[in-house]
Amino acid sequence: MTKRVWLVVAYGLLMGSDNGDATKKEYARFEGVWRFALVEVEGTKQPEAPFGTNKIIIWGDGQFVVVQGQRITRGRFELDLTKTPKHFDFTVTDGPAKGQRTSAIYDLEGDTYRFCGSIRSKERPAALISKPGSGTILQVLKREKQAVKDARIEVGRQELTGTWQAVSYALDGNKATDEDMTKIKLSIDADGKATAVRDGKVFIAGTTQIDPTVNPMAMNVTYTEGDPKGQTALGIYKIEDDLLTICRAAPGQSRPTEFASLTGSGHTLMTYKREKTSTK
Repeated sequence: MTKRVWLVVAYGLLMGSDNGDATKKEYARFEGVWRFALVEVEGTKQPEAPFGTNKIIIWGDGQFVVVQGQRITRGRFELDLTKTPKHFDFTVTDGPAKGQRTSAIYDLEGDTYRFCGSIRSKERPAALISKPGSGTILQVLKREKQAVKDARIEVGRQELTGTWQAVSYALDGNKATDEDMTKIKLSIDADGKATAVRDGKVFIAGTTQIDPTVNPMAMNVTYTEGDPKGQTALGIYKIEDDLLTICRAAPGQSRPTEFASLTGSGHTLMTYKREKTSTK
């Protein structure tokens, strides 16, 4: 390989590194809690949202969660800083629009973030503006002072709140019968108090502490009722659509690292299906 070719290759590698570092820094600039300050659809300003919580939480390499009242939407976005305006492509990974991918443009200056995308086509807008008949939506967001971790814990609490019907249970690899599962329900309130009932009677209860910022997400239970009263068990959990899965160690044991209950592990693996709330 000639000296000239080596120089070209070296320059390309350096430029790639610079672009990677710049993109990493750009993701870091996005990290935070953002509230919707303005939403325009085809040039028309939209009314204030009819619910108290209306924000976006962004962290890591483009992961985000949108909280709009009781509706929670998760996704990830990808940045391209080589374009002008800067390109912003996001994919919804969980929520009503799961699987939807949108191409957009953005501008981020300090505590103000502007975003413009199409609502009727896959074409990327050319400018950060929404005009009548344009088929575009313009959003202006302002950074909040809330810490990302605190905001994510709030979302985690919101996602867990409700009544869950038991689907499966296994302790040390020994599975309970489907008939047994129909008798058990788990209720979790907004403060993290969890109560399990069998045939309508409480058989175990406790307070939960969660950390959704780790992977897998962590859940500790300090029992207030039942045989293990006064003890704390370490566990992990995940929510996929309306299915809650919890893997918990026995009190005094270390936290599980995977969702499994093997013979002799002392791990309990449970799955629950969210019960739909009445709209009446």
